[in-house]
Amino acid sequence: MPAPDPALSHACPHLERNDPRCQDRFRMAELDAMYRYCMGGFHGCPLYHRINREERYRPKPAPPAPQQVTVHGRWFGRGRGT
Repeated sequence: MPAPDPALSHACPHLERNDPRCQDRFRMAELDAMYRYCMGGFHGCPLYHRINREERYRPKPAPPAPQQVTVHGRWFGRGRGT
């Protein structure tokens, strides 16, 4: 079993999630920024903080709508005898 790459232990956690917003860093012109931010200094990356904020404050899904239950034509639910 190969040893884990020590450089990846300091990598940005969003790197493995393949967030499309991070793709610009993987161009030849941006390799310096990729190593500076994605491989160790991600706490200084504005995109890292933006993704974290979005995940933290993501709106919660609406609860499911109540369903009406009938048994042999009789309705059972809140406020009525069961």
